[in-house]
Amino acid sequence: MQTDSLPRSEGPVQLAIRMRPPWRFIDEIRRFVESFCACAPGCPEHREAQLAVAVHELVQNAVPRAGQGDVELLLDVDPGIDRVLVEVTNPCTDAEYDELRRRVERMNAQPDALVHYVETMRSAPSHVRGGLGLARIRYEGQLEISLRRDAAKVTVVAQGKLKVPPPRPPEKNAGTTPEAKPCCK
Repeated sequence: MQTDSLPRSEGPVQLAIRMRPPWRFIDEIRRFVESFCACAPGCPEHREAQLAVAVHELVQNAVPRAGQGDVELLLDVDPGIDRVLVEVTNPCTDAEYDELRRRVERMNAQPDALVHYVETMRSAPSHVRGGLGLARIRYEGQLEISLRRDAAKVTVVAQGKLKVPPPRPPEKNAGTTPEAKPCCK
């Protein structure tokens, strides 16, 4: 069927995916979401990659914790109310949830997403994996992060405006305080 001749709806579009092991398709999901957003009415061109990165980061965080359980993705793009919503749900122990909740609370306590992003990059050793994805989603994706807990599952929610300008680039000494040394010379 040729889709070019179909009328293009300006209403919300939604993508829902449930994934099970084996986890071979994480990188493919990023490419698929970018293409999906390119086809979504009202989605600005620069948002396609931002939203694909956000989905990729959330799914990549969820998969190692899911074990043999499902990971569920919901992407809702609604130009009518200028909103994008990404939800990723996965199995989660109480200890994992408590650590994630503390991380999100620390992140949200810093009102400037760029400052938090730079601080997170500085504090995480380059050889250690983890800790940067949520900060990246908040700054680069310009999405607010929250959590929902349901029984033995957690849903990470990233939502914000659909139509936003590209994020401001980090300045040479972004995130430094008067007593801190600049990260770049």
